[in-house]
Amino acid sequence: MKMKQIVACAAVLAASSVAAPAFAGATGNVGAYSEYMFRGVEQSGGAAVQGGLDYAHDSGVYVGTWLSNTSFLGTNGAVVSYETDVYAGYATKIGDLGLDVGALYYYYTDDSKLNTIEGYLGGSYGPISVKGFYTTDYFGTDEDGIYVVGTGTFPLSSSVNLVASVGSSSGDGVKALFGESYIDYGVGLTKSIDGGFTFSLSALGTDIDGDKTKAVLGLKKVFDL
Repeated sequence: MKMKQIVACAAVLAASSVAAPAFAGATGNVGAYSEYMFRGVEQSGGAAVQGGLDYAHDSGVYVGTWLSNTSFLGTNGAVVSYETDVYAGYATKIGDLGLDVGALYYYYTDDSKLNTIEGYLGGSYGPISVKGFYTTDYFGTDEDGIYVVGTGTFPLSSSVNLVASVGSSSGDGVKALFGESYIDYGVGLTKSIDGGFTFSLSALGTDIDGDKTKAVLGLKKVFDL
């Protein structure tokens, strides 16, 4: 299973990194993107529509689910058309330091062998966050996978942010799927718009041989429930 044949999961810059809800209560989100990217790799082969639900308790405990259309070949040779994520965790702050720990389950409607559970641990301080993910079965490889990503979010104005990220995928499962460990990178702008909408324009890519940087447009709306 090489990069051009099969890949697995979640979206533009931060969307795949499972951000803990920022406040208590229930929220929903829906978005449309020119491509669904997961750790620098295309997942949808074109436009993607995505949505999710989140609930955060005052204690810091949160749960959520998220789904997207996909289009890549699964382990059974059939096209995998949908991904659903379910996650739960605990987020808190100690002074200016933010902490986040939890687990994330990736479910693929058309190929259950790809289903994967990752545990994660993250921290943030000011505009910088770092999060690590680990699984013992990396998307159907029966081997381990490790992903570590650092993200910086820098306000340029009251409504515009510059977002940059660098991630590292390693482990025997990553090597089995892609042939090598690899680095992914992203840089983009987000702009908040009236009505709870956020527009994004990102450049995303990897250091995998032959890969090219991709431009991704997105529009997302978050709403209270």
